[in-house]
Amino acid sequence: MTIELKDILPKYGVPDPSIVGKLPKGGASLDFVGHADVTKMLIEIDPNWTWEPVAFDADGLPAYRVENGMAHMAGWLTIHGVRRLGIGSVMHNKPDLLKELASDFIRNAAMRFGICLALWTKQEWHDLDGPVAVNPAPKKAPAKKAPAETAGPDTKLTKVQLTQFVQACAKAQLDADEVAAEAGVELMQATVGDLDKLRAVFKTKVGK
Repeated sequence: MTIELKDILPKYGVPDPSIVGKLPKGGASLDFVGHADVTKMLIEIDPNWTWEPVAFDADGLPAYRVENGMAHMAGWLTIHGVRRLGIGSVMHNKPDLLKELASDFIRNAAMRFGICLALWTKQEWHDLDGPVAVNPAPKKAPAKKAPAETAGPDTKLTKVQLTQFVQACAKAQLDADEVAAEAGVELMQATVGDLDKLRAVFKTKVGK
């Protein structure tokens, strides 16, 4: 029996502790669920689930780009006919780079549907009010700190902001694309000036 999209978050949002591992990072450790366990969940939800990269290179392999020592691959995950974007990111010098990128992509894209979302989110998107700080100026001297530059209304939302919005929608069992469409906003092109419209529609739907 397959699982409907609306049932993914209640059933798979918080993973079984027995499959949660620890990943050392920056002197701390992060909880994670491996791609094999996530794949098992995807099969239970929709045996016909699929994924594909957004682009292929000249050799017909998934295209990726390297920035600051990290390789990034964008792709689409489709569950029950609903397609959502995800990003796989790993160190560029991994011996099985494409496999590693696909594994990280599966975890990231599955999160967009609510799978293991509890491991990703630490705060509610709609509680983040106030100005958005971007590109803080470097310190001139230890005793002086330049103020952060406040983003203008035409500044595009960062990846973090978009992720927070998608996570909050998933936790509220809402489709982020539908919320954005109702707000009259193209999600991937959303700007700081669109935040109020997105919040208004989100809060209206949550309050229903």
